[in-house]
Amino acid sequence: MVIKIPEKCVDVRAEADVLVVGGGPAGIGAAVAAARQGCRVMLLEKRGFLGGNITASYVETCNHFLYCTNFQTQGIYHEIEQKYRDSFGNSHDIRTYAPHRFSSEYLKVFLDDFLKHEQVAVKLHSFVNDVVIEDDRIQCVIIQSKQGPLAIKAGAVIDATGDGDVAFSAGIPFEQGRDKDGLCQPGTVNLRIAGVDVEKFSGEPDKLKLLWNKFLDDYRAGITGLSCKRQDLPAGRLTPAGIISYLNYSCAYGIDPTNPDDLTRGEMECRQYIMELYEYLKKNVDGMQNIEIASIAPEIGFRDSRRIKGLYRLTKDDIEANRKFDDVIAVYPRIYDMLAPDGNMEGDGGLEGGGYKGHIYVPIENSRTYQIPYRSLLPVKIDNLLVAGRCISADHIAESTIRAISACMLTGQAAGAGAALALKDGNAPKNVNIPKLQSILRDQGVDLP
Repeated sequence: MVIKIPEKCVDVRAEADVLVVGGGPAGIGAAVAAARQGCRVMLLEKRGFLGGNITASYVETCNHFLYCTNFQTQGIYHEIEQKYRDSFGNSHDIRTYAPHRFSSEYLKVFLDDFLKHEQVAVKLHSFVNDVVIEDDRIQCVIIQSKQGPLAIKAGAVIDATGDGDVAFSAGIPFEQGRDKDGLCQPGTVNLRIAGVDVEKFSGEPDKLKLLWNKFLDDYRAGITGLSCKRQDLPAGRLTPAGIISYLNYSCAYGIDPTNPDDLTRGEMECRQYIMELYEYLKKNVDGMQNIEIASIAPEIGFRDSRRIKGLYRLTKDDIEANRKFDDVIAVYPRIYDMLAPDGNMEGDGGLEGGGYKGHIYVPIENSRTYQIPYRSLLPVKIDNLLVAGRCISADHIAESTIRAISACMLTGQAAGAGAALALKDGNAPKNVNIPKLQSILRDQGVDLP
């Protein structure tokens, strides 16, 4: 059944030079980069806070695979990391040897202040679900609010939604999931536990890592009694208050991240897995007999969804060959991080292997890096739209590396700088002067060849 929605007149509530949709790492990078080029920037976010998956899904370990490597965080992400430490300390982790991690709660406050200082106009509780297009340009973005639909007019628009929502509304072609069946990686709802016996998890070696290793052994031996198909147990900060800031465990498979029915099933399924894990830890782990669930992440987090069709599709072959691009806007370590979309725990563990043993994780070797071209941020049509973050133009395996949080902020920073430069020079984003764009990014702390 199909119904026709009557046409409505919509108030233009605000105007901006650059409108960024999505307040996660990619959107923050885009908004700040554009604002620093003198643009009036507005950042729209559907939630009541900024930070994306870091704050909404408790993904506090943003760059765990960068530690013990020569690669340093760059650009706006590096600046945020340093200023956050100045404001809130290193990590709130009793394990002095643990890598830096954000606190998702403190980060919400930090980002409010940081964006205000950068003179970015932030509008929360703003879910974008339509656009107005004239002459292959987005004239306005339509947001849904308690007051009904509202329009925001912009000279350039950056889609940093993670799901390519703006690009989808604009009719941009896209891919989703793996090639053979369209399945995406599973969704996860993280949790936070309290009541951990801090003394029993202090000192070296890292007791949480030992717990992870034991969990893996028990899972493969079939003795955990847990029904979730997940054989690793990443954990976050252990605070002096006896809180483990997040456990990344539950996995809901076969979920389309753009389908509300699937999202509902995924949220509820993951909460059942969380209860199973909670009971398992209380009964089986010394020092966790008195734990309680402190909180469950506000929403399910996803590792991939739509990937827009852009002027260049970054591929695994590009990454393996470390292909050089004249329009390079970011250099990042070669790493693949993917959970099996079908939940198959078998396979050879290789990039193309059946179930990837449930998870592929190819670490950095010999400081290998790859380049991301600016063209991957440019949709095949719509002259004033750029895309940043995990939904840029790439194949499914390449997406498993560009989805890393600091990589998302790098592509966002490039999109913001590109949009600002295009407006300043009176060009479409696809026609910007690439050496000039690269010079701006270098000035903003991005390490480019």
